[in-house]
Amino acid sequence: MFTPAVNKRTTTTTFRPSNSPPLKSKDHVQRPPPIKLSKSDERFVKGLAKISLERNQKNGTKAVNSPSRPDHAPSDGEVQPDLDPDPQGDLVLIISHGQLSHQYRVSTTKLTSTSSYFSTLLSGRFGESEKVQQAHIGLLKTYARVADAPKSELPTIKIEDLGRISAVKSIATLCADFLSILHEKSLLSNAPSVAMLANLAIVADRFDALENVKSYMKRKRILQAIDGKTTAKAENVFTEEKLRQRVLVATLLDHPPWMEKYTGRMICKGLVDHHETPGNSALWWDLPSSIEDELAFRRACVLETIQSIPIYFIGLYTGSGRQQCWLGYDNSLQCDSFQLGEMIRFFSRASMISIRGMISGDPDEEPPPGFEGDVLNLLDRLKNVSEYQIDRNHSHCGIRTRLIPIVDLLTICLAHVGICGECWSNRRFEHSWMDAKRPLLWKRADTRVPVPHSHEGWHACVRNIFTASTRDWS
Repeated sequence: MFTPAVNKRTTTTTFRPSNSPPLKSKDHVQRPPPIKLSKSDERFVKGLAKISLERNQKNGTKAVNSPSRPDHAPSDGEVQPDLDPDPQGDLVLIISHGQLSHQYRVSTTKLTSTSSYFSTLLSGRFGESEKVQQAHIGLLKTYARVADAPKSELPTIKIEDLGRISAVKSIATLCADFLSILHEKSLLSNAPSVAMLANLAIVADRFDALENVKSYMKRKRILQAIDGKTTAKAENVFTEEKLRQRVLVATLLDHPPWMEKYTGRMICKGLVDHHETPGNSALWWDLPSSIEDELAFRRACVLETIQSIPIYFIGLYTGSGRQQCWLGYDNSLQCDSFQLGEMIRFFSRASMISIRGMISGDPDEEPPPGFEGDVLNLLDRLKNVSEYQIDRNHSHCGIRTRLIPIVDLLTICLAHVGICGECWSNRRFEHSWMDAKRPLLWKRADTRVPVPHSHEGWHACVRNIFTASTRDWS
């Protein structure tokens, strides 16, 4: 049988055998050998421990050796010294965005050397600059250095509006990360999310400090680390917002791999329509640098190119005046008629053409809406075409033999319809599809894909395919 011994000072329950000798002094404690408890004794011990825990909770006593926790998380308006980029700074920035606000102790030297906005504000002819200088002169009368002054006595400058960031519960960490980069320190988070990086880029653009943030991201290889953790399966289910966030990060922070990859996804998936975005929406819903217009134009060109395929093949059988069956059998004309009928039925079922009357039209009838889904699904539909034949002697008279190579060509080209970040930054006019002169005729027979050892040549090849006025798929 075991007798519990309760230490009243620490409210910690210990157990020792009732027949064990009394404990000696603290320096000569002899611990008893471990004793194996029976099941009944274990239940007794657990019950007593539970009673002791409930007593502590009732009396408001914290458990021994448990880390203390604050009763509440600090709000945005509270001072958090650990978020100050420079604990010995000479200025306090009070940054507010909507109803959120936070203050930071910063160095005017760091701010003016890394941001044109702060350089103009603190070193120019604005009243804030003179205010800060006079405050520093007054502090030097009391302290040997301005850095020795407490935060409460430093001059303050209020800044409102962080730009078109997304709705956030707190701006404390976001602003602390931005100011930390300007002070040549690391981010608070070792694994920032893409949404956080997008907001950080917006803030950096707002205060004209993008170059420093770009250098930090490249030096720390943060975007490459995100790529390493992103699986292909996760990329396939990215929402429109996640794609747009990556495009904005690529645009503002100069990361070309994301630019071409994710703008291409947006074009193929049809996520390029212009929506009426409210003024308080995040910047990635209205991409800057004319990217929205360029994406919408490229999407329209891609759909027009795919639409030209059924029109081309139907035209071969109805308007060319040439017989398509070259076998020379007596039923070759019937073979062409059979192929034309099967072709029209296939394209109609694939929702790529529709038959409408032209003698009389309904003025109130609206044209059918354009395709809004993934264009890769359209190409998959074309791959399902059968090798139609009127009899066993006409084994290769259908369009499948000629259609599949065209689909394969477009599949390769669609992987490169995105905006090249490098070309968009350095040669936007030459790279833009909107500003390019559309070729009158594009011939498949004259095209070699891929274009070897030519970055600009590859862009020109893809652009000519999708922007040509007329296409010869033969």
